[in-house]
Amino acid sequence: MTQTKRFLVYVASNHAGLESERYEVTRQLARMGILTCGFPCREDTSPYDWNLARSQIEDADLFLMILGDEYGPMAPTGISYLHREFVHAQSLSKPVLSFIKNSLPSPVQTDSHRRLAGFHNVISKASCRLWHLREELVSHVKTAVVNALSNKSGGWQKLEATDLVQIEVESNEAPLKVDNKQWLQQSRQLIRLQLSAKVYEAGNNTLEEISVSLRWDAIFACAARLMSSPASEEKIRAALEELAQEEVKGRLLKKHPLAHAIDDIRINRAQFTELVKQWLQHGLVVNKSVSGRDAWKLSAQGITRLISISAQKAT
Repeated sequence: MTQTKRFLVYVASNHAGLESERYEVTRQLARMGILTCGFPCREDTSPYDWNLARSQIEDADLFLMILGDEYGPMAPTGISYLHREFVHAQSLSKPVLSFIKNSLPSPVQTDSHRRLAGFHNVISKASCRLWHLREELVSHVKTAVVNALSNKSGGWQKLEATDLVQIEVESNEAPLKVDNKQWLQQSRQLIRLQLSAKVYEAGNNTLEEISVSLRWDAIFACAARLMSSPASEEKIRAALEELAQEEVKGRLLKKHPLAHAIDDIRINRAQFTELVKQWLQHGLVVNKSVSGRDAWKLSAQGITRLISISAQKAT
């Protein structure tokens, strides 16, 4: 049976004042056979989950932002969470559609109003449409999304039930045998992690490349603690990025003394793939397929090595 691919759209908005508009937009997208993800930025619930938002933006085929009368809750970077999502989507070079509410200027200009006006200026440099009434917004969204996705490849496809079962992928290559002496030597090797980070300075953000030297055993132990059950690439990468975070921020703030934030620290994708390949070759992890996506779990050998690393730290 032929399965139809459906596009995934990340819908970004603040919560305050846009509840009904967001509902109507997501309903219109559903009518068009489009899947949606994302959650409104709000201050009255649990803390904002940037890692979740970032991963959803990266998974989506298109980023759609609805901007109302509020700049929105602020992120530690000095910009709103919504602004942060917009910047990240742009950095991925994926289609970005913005819809700005055409409101009368406030007679009293607060700091929030000035930030909102500045955000308008940033958005206006890309693809954006003004809206006033909810019906007008929905009409603009329908037209813009059709145009943006008309010639786009990609999309998502429903998995068969058998694909939802966790399947352990057996490697064709036998694990490399490493004796304790070799293991000790390897575990003490320094690995230069290649990372990138966004530096926020004077209202702008720039992408900086940086390398951080960490011991092989520290890197493996950091990842291994997540792999008692199958862990996704996203989860493992986030842990390694957090491991390097303090040094990355310290060095970049020293290089950019006027910067007010360092954010979005990411490990080089090719290097992460190489690390996982090494772990597989040494029989430390096994590859799993969970809901059609790669994940990794510690093998018996990996558990033994993790215990060994922990014991060395304790002595």
